[in-house]
Amino acid sequence: MSFSAFARRVRDPALPHQRRVSALRSCVQLYRPVGFEATLSFLEEVAGPFRRDEAALLRALEHLAASRRLWHEDLERYAAERRTAKQLGHRTPRRADRNPNLGPTIWYGAVQRAALHALDHWRRSRLPELLAGNDPGTREIGSSVSACLASGDP
Repeated sequence: MSFSAFARRVRDPALPHQRRVSALRSCVQLYRPVGFEATLSFLEEVAGPFRRDEAALLRALEHLAASRRLWHEDLERYAAERRTAKQLGHRTPRRADRNPNLGPTIWYGAVQRAALHALDHWRRSRLPELLAGNDPGTREIGSSVSACLASGDP
């Protein structure tokens, strides 16, 4: 099913709340700009406890849909830029050029906040198991991530 179809299920008050939460998770499966788990965690931060609160569930969907709309606008701009470039004879984009067709790599509308949240989510959920391996490089990465989060600049 499509993002829109799942979004309709999220908005459907006739469905049990847990089915609506499941539909939101399906939306996130289709559009996860900072990864699946980090996107769900970020939605809970910005919208509230959507797993048990009706209003928070609808806010979470709106935040996700707003970011997705901005990504689609970026896709349209990119398509126009590529058409112009092709008319000028630049048939193949350079590897270093941005390409939103490869999927969203940022949370449109809240780039820095979502990036910091995703980094903190990674630090809380993945870093402890990596540190258990006792690799000195992992400790250095952990320190760098902590410093980045403390500075507030991803």
